[in-house]
Amino acid sequence: MASRLPLPAGVSRAAVSAYARWFGVELDDVDQAQLERGFPSFDAFFTRSLRDGARTVDKSPDILVSPCDGRLREVAEVEAQGVVVAKGHAYAVGELIGDAELADRFVGGLQAVIYLHPRDYHRVHAPISGVASRVVLIPGRLLPVNDAAVAREPRLFALNERQVHVIDSDFGTVVVVMVAAFGVGHMSCTYRPVEAHPDHERSLDLEPPPFLAKGDELGIFHLGSTVVLLTEPGFALADGLGCDSRVEFGKPLLRRQEAS
Repeated sequence: MASRLPLPAGVSRAAVSAYARWFGVELDDVDQAQLERGFPSFDAFFTRSLRDGARTVDKSPDILVSPCDGRLREVAEVEAQGVVVAKGHAYAVGELIGDAELADRFVGGLQAVIYLHPRDYHRVHAPISGVASRVVLIPGRLLPVNDAAVAREPRLFALNERQVHVIDSDFGTVVVVMVAAFGVGHMSCTYRPVEAHPDHERSLDLEPPPFLAKGDELGIFHLGSTVVLLTEPGFALADGLGCDSRVEFGKPLLRRQEAS
């Protein structure tokens, strides 16, 4: 793929500078020494890690943090039969995650959708501490996931290629779905090697299941896309957030509610 072709240092620095200006990339989050050296390929820049100290992960036990940078496109309750109704359209969570039985756990819980702009940091992290019991690879299309595309096709996220991370936590099961999009080279999983662009659905039970602390890396988008977060009942949107809010990895996204 062209994004992984080697780049001379001078070309890399010029390309990164032009891209950052065009899309408004916050280069203060990037290791300055790496910027000066240049990235070996455009993919290496796009999948860049953050410099030390660029983010602080909220450690409060009742807080579920944003797994990534991006725009909070929507938050909706999962209704009966695992159906989500968003912007007048309905689709089944079981179709999204490839598991209708697991989807039943999320009835009464929340679905949060975060869109990653080309300017954003494109690594995805654990929103809560827990055990990664399974990762599911679901083949699909690579359709654009911008607002216009989602409006045209309400089932879009269930049509595109997905990587589903299942985390068992003290507050129930939390699922982080990485949804690929047009132009995505592939998605990689950080804690378990997986194939790029699977040709059939694969559910990989992890033995032994690794423990992931809140903020540990789950995977990387090599261009793209969208993250869908699913929780069991008991969470509400964190204070100060609403649809179209800008969110950052490590900051509060959802807050655990006291049981009534």
